[in-house]
Amino acid sequence: MSRTPIACEHYVPIQGSRRCRDYLANGGCARPNEFMCVEWLRLNSKAQPPAGPQPPPLGRDLFGQPLPAPKEAVRLPVLPPPARPAAPAAGPQALDESLASFRERGLEVRLATELGEVWIVPAYTGADRTELLVEHAALIATVASALPGARVTAIAKK
Repeated sequence: MSRTPIACEHYVPIQGSRRCRDYLANGGCARPNEFMCVEWLRLNSKAQPPAGPQPPPLGRDLFGQPLPAPKEAVRLPVLPPPARPAAPAAGPQALDESLASFRERGLEVRLATELGEVWIVPAYTGADRTELLVEHAALIATVASALPGARVTAIAKK
């Protein structure tokens, strides 16, 4: 029986054996520039699965019949983020108009916050709840946005 010649250029036999000094168990190679032993891969290539992604094996139902292949995933189009509503015109006059509109409508808005409930109101009612005039809420929001990382930690009446 003739032996296949060694093709690896880095092959260094162990004395008294055909095994390479860099051979590791299960076909690995100890050389830093090789992951697998070149000779092992050459001799065992038929036992190796073909390169590239393989389709998953078909499953079987309770009666041993093959299940149908899974359907191809539907790829949804990537949509751009929703457009933000146009910001009101900048400047004190635009803000004054927005605040006046809120007051004229007589709206009261209840906000659930980490500090508890806060009511944004057109006028203080004296009710047993935390209330902020819409102008005061706007002032707090303006100041907080001007100071990076600022956040309201308490709301209290004197």
